[in-house]
Amino acid sequence: MPLPLFFVCLVLMLSLGFPIYLALTGASLLYIALHPDLSLLLAVQRMVSAPDSFALLAVPFFILAGQIMNTGGVTHRIFTFARVLVGHFRGGLGYVNILASVIFAGMSGSALADAGGLGLVELKAMRDDGYDDDFSLGVTGASSTIGPIIPPSIPFVIFGAVANVSVAGLFIGGFLPGLLMALALSVMVFIVARHRNYPVRARAARAEVCAAFRHAYLALLMPVILIGGIWAGVFTPTEAALVSILYAVVVTGLIYRDLALTDIPRLMVETIRMVAPAMMIVAGASLFGWIMNYEKVDRVLLQALLGITTNKIAILLIVNAMLLFLGMFLEVISVIMLVLPIFQPIVQLLGIHPIHFGVILVLNLMIGLLTPPVGFVLYVLSAISNQSFGFVVRAVTPWIIPLIIALLLITLFPELVLFLPRLTGFA
Repeated sequence: MPLPLFFVCLVLMLSLGFPIYLALTGASLLYIALHPDLSLLLAVQRMVSAPDSFALLAVPFFILAGQIMNTGGVTHRIFTFARVLVGHFRGGLGYVNILASVIFAGMSGSALADAGGLGLVELKAMRDDGYDDDFSLGVTGASSTIGPIIPPSIPFVIFGAVANVSVAGLFIGGFLPGLLMALALSVMVFIVARHRNYPVRARAARAEVCAAFRHAYLALLMPVILIGGIWAGVFTPTEAALVSILYAVVVTGLIYRDLALTDIPRLMVETIRMVAPAMMIVAGASLFGWIMNYEKVDRVLLQALLGITTNKIAILLIVNAMLLFLGMFLEVISVIMLVLPIFQPIVQLLGIHPIHFGVILVLNLMIGLLTPPVGFVLYVLSAISNQSFGFVVRAVTPWIIPLIIALLLITLFPELVLFLPRLTGFA
């Protein structure tokens, strides 16, 4: 079966509405069955063994921990704490929105959890304070993308497991880029707030700040424990995910008493529903990667790129454009699994550090969550705000600009990603 026919089958199945994991598996198995040198038995073995990874165990655990935190009232406490810290500036709830997302990122590792959980609290507060819906939706959507960049991060876990890259290194490497994204979005808030002349609120009293901290400090400790434990070598990222579940249950169930015992089975079922398709994608993409390696697609693409330019940064910018395009049509895990077999050998040959590439890849895909037609964050925002999808798209689009600027800076200056991993011995 010629390789172009394989891609035709894949695109056709996706066009007909097949889930990505079925399209990958079906097209790959057809290619292998019609190829005399490849074994179907070996293909099935690869599919079964692909999700069998210790690092990938962290994915359901981090998702469950985020679900518990969302259900257990943590989002309200985080938002209140962020509000007393920075809510007094002009356009203050915009800054609160960003700071709350930075804090929540250290617990969930998911942009959709941020947009659907924390976003609900943020939008209501901003509407009550008289902010325009387009401003509220824009900053809420854009700040949610910080979640998978600041550790822990579910996309980093999947990238690290599949690419055989240190997940701990990716976690620590995402910290400064996440703060850079927050800074870029804060500049955007400053510009819009001054242009629209949003009011300035009174600064919170010291007693109010202390009260908000007392209510939130146990939640704030979670990212410190996770990252500190990984940094110090106390536990691996997978073990950190289990620690996060235990900590989330103790804090929300026994201390805050906002999580009922009857909530846990429901949250576990929701987690399984979220994780199962991801693991199927991993299994199907293992065959896709096998075919790409067999056909040496990476070499063909590298020759094509070198025919355009030999500059490493220029090639990275071209790869950025390709990833942004793919992110418009496919969800995050699908793109990671599709591009890694092709781009990873190219990255190695060009001497690009895999942690640097991993952060670039995930940030591109986070921007993709804000772009139609398959911008999942856009659909979440439309549902929780009762605004039309078109209105949400128009509101969020300007906020992609600061994220693109952050992406370009991270691409051009690798030390923004690699400084902390090198300092801690993970790179």
